[in-house]
Amino acid sequence: MKVLLVRFSSLGDVILLSSLFDGLMKEEVKFDVLTDSDYGELFKWDGRVNNVLEISDYSLSSLRRVAEKVNALNYDYVFDLHCVKRSFLLSFSLKAKVIRYRKRSLLRRASLIFKNLKSKWLFVPEMYAEPFREVGIEIEKPRPSISVPESVKERVKAVVPESPFIAISPGAKWEGKRYPVEKFAEVASMLKEKGFIPVVIGGKEDSMLGEFIEERVKGVLNLSGKLSILESMAALSFAKAVISNDSAVVHMARAVKTKVISIFGPTHPFFGFAPFSDEGIAITLDLPCSPCSLHGKRACRKPDCFEIEPSVIVERAIGLIKSA
Repeated sequence: MKVLLVRFSSLGDVILLSSLFDGLMKEEVKFDVLTDSDYGELFKWDGRVNNVLEISDYSLSSLRRVAEKVNALNYDYVFDLHCVKRSFLLSFSLKAKVIRYRKRSLLRRASLIFKNLKSKWLFVPEMYAEPFREVGIEIEKPRPSISVPESVKERVKAVVPESPFIAISPGAKWEGKRYPVEKFAEVASMLKEKGFIPVVIGGKEDSMLGEFIEERVKGVLNLSGKLSILESMAALSFAKAVISNDSAVVHMARAVKTKVISIFGPTHPFFGFAPFSDEGIAITLDLPCSPCSLHGKRACRKPDCFEIEPSVIVERAIGLIKSA
């Protein structure tokens, strides 16, 4: 069987696509990945992936050209693991049968009103695995897994501290999902007291947050905005643990098998982006008014959801390291 996995964005969701790879390999399924050109580097070198197709222009004409390439490769099935307008438009021009995963968008949105729905958490890797049952493939215990090339690891090894360090990620795509940077600075200070070097990880858009922490806590290594995606993952692979907002860094840590603390505020672990218990811990106050935002595009009306003491976060991180 030959299949195509389609997931254009965002970074965290694309990384979670790797949850399927080992299961598909076990079933001797040949698979290609179609993703945004910003994320193709994640899989190009991966021996499990047969071929990586990339797209950067989502105009109708570009989608038609991509569809022609896809049709020429004669897939048995195309799995739409994004289910957005772009992927629907692409599917109209495909010859292979398209199977879509259930995003449970209505359930997620309903939880903003009916808070009791959050009692049973969703997990995106399990949701990605569900549509494969339609073709008789059962993917057991899906977990993200990406092995960073040794050449990248060696390059990053010269940058990160030799002493034990814990990576912290104060950024997130939407401001509403960010644990206050002042509290992240307190976390960094406490980590130093515990004998760990705090290393800030994030994209260029997070540079100011990294600088804020660096200025207030001596001995912090600020790498935000200085590493590529794969280099950031290499850095995370050397860390003793990772502390992050509900963002892509959580899934980057999961993919390189580093224990992670994921901090949730107006969003909620129920939505599917929390680590499994064997990958880390989701910290949420789980207030009666939570969740109040689907993506964290707006700050919580009651900022109480981020009233999480930095000492609690540090203690949970140290506990993770000891348990490992």
